[in-house]
Amino acid sequence: MGLGRILVVDDEAPVREVLTEYFATEGYAVEAASSGVEALAVVRGGLADLVLLDVRMPGLDGVQVLRRIRELDGNMPVIMVTANEDAGLAKETLKLGAFDYVAKPFDFDYLDRAVAAGLARAAERSPLSRALEDDPWKHLARLVFGAARGMQPLARSATGERLEAAALAAARNAGAGRMSAADEYLAEMQLLLDIAAEFGDLPAADRALVESALEAARRSLALAG
Repeated sequence: MGLGRILVVDDEAPVREVLTEYFATEGYAVEAASSGVEALAVVRGGLADLVLLDVRMPGLDGVQVLRRIRELDGNMPVIMVTANEDAGLAKETLKLGAFDYVAKPFDFDYLDRAVAAGLARAAERSPLSRALEDDPWKHLARLVFGAARGMQPLARSATGERLEAAALAAARNAGAGRMSAADEYLAEMQLLLDIAAEFGDLPAADRALVESALEAARRSLALAG
């Protein structure tokens, strides 16, 4: 089971290689492009669910590519990749429709969550969202990220990020056939939900939705076993 299709766009081969290897290892299908022209061809071909896009590239730069992606697909999540000195420019891309931005050198924990959140947001807006619900692991991850993003900052850092990480780990282990490990992450998620509810960090409606998805994931484990 794949978690989604990521397009990595960067004119520097080492950056493409690092990101491609990392996300492939995490369970994503990854395409790479060395220029804006190549990137737009991949997007037009419907071969990506999310784009990691370098801001500064020769020829078509990241901002130009972002504008063209927005013309092709209004829902495609695009995460801008920038050097620290370009953080101001990266912030400006949010006004153009970028989903988020990350700086080099990468904080992979943050990048991982940003990618998962971007894919979850796209799924919510997609006409295929109902079909995603047929996959209990993707459905669970989507609901968890939605609930965590709605938490207050302190609650999100204390509990929400752990919920997100556990949801991703459960999906990856289930996809790799490691059902016992997946079940352990489901138990961790249940404990975190209980803690969040006890402290009033998670609305009852959000908790009910996530727990329903947790139960569906548990049923899929039982069937797989």
